Amino acid sequence: MSRAPEIAFACPACGAEALADLDGRGRCPKCRAGSALEPSVSMREQRVVDRCPACQGEQLYVQRDFNQRAGLAIVIVGAVLAPFTPYYASLFVAAAVDAVLYALLPEIAVCYRCQAHFRGFARNPRHEAFDLHVAEQYGAPTPAPRPGTAAPPDAPRAAPPDRPA
Repeated sequence: MSRAPEIAFACPACGAEALADLDGRGRCPKCRAGSALEPSVSMREQRVVDRCPACQGEQLYVQRDFNQRAGLAIVIVGAVLAPFTPYYASLFVAAAVDAVLYALLPEIAVCYRCQAHFRGFARNPRHEAFDLHVAEQYGAPTPAPRPGTAAPPDAPRAAPPDRPA
């Protein structure tokens, strides 16, 4: 492990990203509020995340430690330049850059419940890639039905519009 373990979580006071070490003491850089997390024995001694110390959630997933906006920017630049490159070569270059970053960047664990990030920890074999079904169980917003389609049967019905008398 080349990086010191770090826990990034939402500050309870202002919601900004706060950071904590293995001791569980964290401080928000925005509002300067202190937070005390409860890292498990497994996290402190073996550096394996078995539960989230911020919310005590036990369902986590793994992903590459890469800014998704930067990844989207790479794809957009490749797509914009595609008509001006022979055989749309910029799309292949964007895919190659993405593949190299995927191979080089470390994995992090992310909590489904509170979205806390765990960098510098060993991979727990129980944690798999993101699963939308699990995320929906934690209240992830579901898309609204398209106009002209039926709403799910458990969806609340809209009140009828007022009619003039």
